[in-house]
Amino acid sequence: MIKMIGNHVCPHCAAALAEIEREHLPIEFRDMSKSTAYIKEFLAIREGHPELFDEKRANNKVGVPVFVLSDGTVTFDREAAFAAARLEKAPVVKVVGSSVCPDCREVTAAVRAEKLPVEFYDMVENMNNMRMFLAIREGNPELYAPVREAGGIGIPVFVLPDGTVTLDTEEGLAAARALKEKEETGA
Repeated sequence: MIKMIGNHVCPHCAAALAEIEREHLPIEFRDMSKSTAYIKEFLAIREGHPELFDEKRANNKVGVPVFVLSDGTVTFDREAAFAAARLEKAPVVKVVGSSVCPDCREVTAAVRAEKLPVEFYDMVENMNNMRMFLAIREGNPELYAPVREAGGIGIPVFVLPDGTVTLDTEEGLAAARALKEKEETGA
C-alpha cells in the first residue's frame, strides 16, 4: 500500500487528495492533523532521509506531501507515486451516471449489496466525471445513436476493465461479478 503523509490544510496535499479521490487510487492518506502517530511517522521519515529533505529544510519547508511507495521508496514526486498506485490498482468496472437517475440508483444498490468491484462516477456531483461521460458518449457514436434518437442521456454507462463500453446493465454487472470471483479465488 502506498501512503501519503501530509495535512488536509496544505494546498499541495489537498490537490493530491483530490486527484487520488478522482482516480480512486489506492493511496492511504495519513493526516498529521488527526494523529500524533502520523506526526511521529513523518518525523521518522524526515530524519531517516536527510538527503531528501535537505532542500526543504534549506527553504524552511515542512516537506509534505511525502509519499512512501510499497517498496519503501520515499519521494515527493506525486506523479511517480500516482503511477505506482495505478499499477497496484485492482481492476474494476467503472460506472458513469448520476445519483438522480433511478437506473443508476438500482445499479449502485446491487453493487453495494453484492460488494462488487465497481467505481461510480457521478457526473452531476463532479465536473470531471461529466467530462468523462461526454468523452465516452462522443467516442462511441454507434452506441449512443439510438439513445440520441430516443432523446435519452445514456446512463448508467459501464466501462469494463478491458476498455469495452456498454449500456447493458447485466453485461456491466456480470463483468464486476467475474472480477469479484477472480479476486476471491485468486485465479
